[in-house]
Amino acid sequence: MKNIFSTLLLEENPSYVEELEKKYHIKFPPVFKAFVQTFKFGEFEPTSQHKIKHSDEEIGYDGFNSSLERTIEIYFDQDELYTEPKVLPIIISGFYHFGICLGLNQDNADKIFLYEDHDEFIMIANNILEFISQLKEVH
Repeated sequence: MKNIFSTLLLEENPSYVEELEKKYHIKFPPVFKAFVQTFKFGEFEPTSQHKIKHSDEEIGYDGFNSSLERTIEIYFDQDELYTEPKVLPIIISGFYHFGICLGLNQDNADKIFLYEDHDEFIMIANNILEFISQLKEVH
């Protein structure tokens, strides 16, 4: 099995992250910011019969479903759902309607949460790199 990090595509325009922060008045936590400045948000290098899954099937990872900017727009459209704790939904999940979220508060910065339902958040990784390391390529 291939190392999942070797399938990530490199970001060609890292300055777009700071442009998004200015445009939407949002501050990304340091590990996530470094990640999206280095790698294309949610894009994996396809291989034959390529599919990325989370090692815990109950999480139901279905992939990054949109660009980072679209993800931020969704956050602003539904802000009332994600104010306590302050999180940004970044990844869809087949089992959980609002999916996988990034902590934005000082006390939860960079932590990755699974949003189950009715404001119930379960921390599943300390940061995006730890979350990505939990993914696996299946054929």
